[in-house]
Amino acid sequence: MRILIMESSMLLLLTAITTGCVGSPSVTKQTQALPAITEQPTKEAALTSTPTPTGKATENFTPEATTATNPTRCETNQLSVRRVSEDAGVGNVALTYAFTNNASSPCTLYGYPGLALLDAKGQPLEGVKVIRSKDTYFSSKQPRQQVTLAPGKQASFQLAYNHISSPQQNCPISSKIEITPPNAYQHLTVTQEIKPCTGKVRVTSVQAFTTQP
Repeated sequence: MRILIMESSMLLLLTAITTGCVGSPSVTKQTQALPAITEQPTKEAALTSTPTPTGKATENFTPEATTATNPTRCETNQLSVRRVSEDAGVGNVALTYAFTNNASSPCTLYGYPGLALLDAKGQPLEGVKVIRSKDTYFSSKQPRQQVTLAPGKQASFQLAYNHISSPQQNCPISSKIEITPPNAYQHLTVTQEIKPCTGKVRVTSVQAFTTQP
């Protein structure tokens, strides 16, 4: 009787162990964490993104004002004019005149001065033609040149004509002359008798003036 009870107990124990093994899995499946996904910016976002400042300042360049160094053109009110010499030979006469810069700053002259011969009443002398000329009977050909006049300095030019007349000829004679500096509008008036019997007076361009010894 005792042996039968023991066998029954062992059978129940074996059944319980077998049942437990079948209901419980032998391997526990671990849940694997998925890697975190970082959201990438879209193409549109990349295009509109603001670049990070580099910290380098942008240099701004302002052009400097330039000052003209060339002297300006001489105006009539800056100048005076006077006869400095006279030559004559073979019926020809050459009067050399000089402009003087009376201003406190330098100025320039370039080209031919204007000339008008006036009669005793101050009217233009009739029958006289003024000709621009590179040379005269007393001077060789000289091209036009720009002359810079420092304060007190001079630039010269010549008036040349022929004063020989025939017995039956009455030559025009000026009482005064009007001299206009090159590229100016106002004139200077000088008392001067000029007797151009051929009806022509030649005027040369201004040149740097050198005082003759």
